[in-house]
Amino acid sequence: MHVVYIGPNKVLIGVEHGKEAKLTAEAKQKVADIAEKHGLWYEGDGGDIAPNKKIFGSKGAYDGSWDAKFAKQVKGYPSEFLYTLFTNTAINKQQDRLTSPRKSIFASIMDAQDAVGYFKDRNFDASTLRKFLSDCGSVGIDFLAMSQNKATAENVKHFLKAGERLMWPTNWKEYPNKAGKQAQKVEKKRVEFLLSAPNGVYIVGKDHLKQIH
Repeated sequence: MHVVYIGPNKVLIGVEHGKEAKLTAEAKQKVADIAEKHGLWYEGDGGDIAPNKKIFGSKGAYDGSWDAKFAKQVKGYPSEFLYTLFTNTAINKQQDRLTSPRKSIFASIMDAQDAVGYFKDRNFDASTLRKFLSDCGSVGIDFLAMSQNKATAENVKHFLKAGERLMWPTNWKEYPNKAGKQAQKVEKKRVEFLLSAPNGVYIVGKDHLKQIH
């Protein structure tokens, strides 16, 4: 299931991050027509633009990120929005941005907000980061304590892997861990936004599209 129509002029397209959406020729044409008339919006920072641009041909031109539109509706910097720290680490390469052996992991995160934070137009403070890391902890795993270690490549890798494993386990849809529940809070708000958004074409992560459907 890669396409969800919400009325005749609104469609959500599920894609696997970094890959082309799998649509029939008929669906491509229908989606392209909606995009031309009502707009086309990508997810996040646009990592899925390149592999999916050809789907819409000359009829579709990306209007921007629906996440950016959603972000404008969120006040302040709720700590759960730091869930991006532990999300898609292989694709987003958080390890590369955080590795800095002269700093602690905590300090490195504070200095790399543009790379690991959700909001691109505002910064989080130390208390927000402390709350997020504390809220993500599990039995035997204290992220706040781990964040005081030096940001060596090995320490950062261990830190991120532990966070991503708890936030996105194989049964992530059940959000069994505290870390996952932080992501769940954000996903609920993003889904509510998508369902109430104006007509148009919206690119959405394939797995998360299942939650909407």
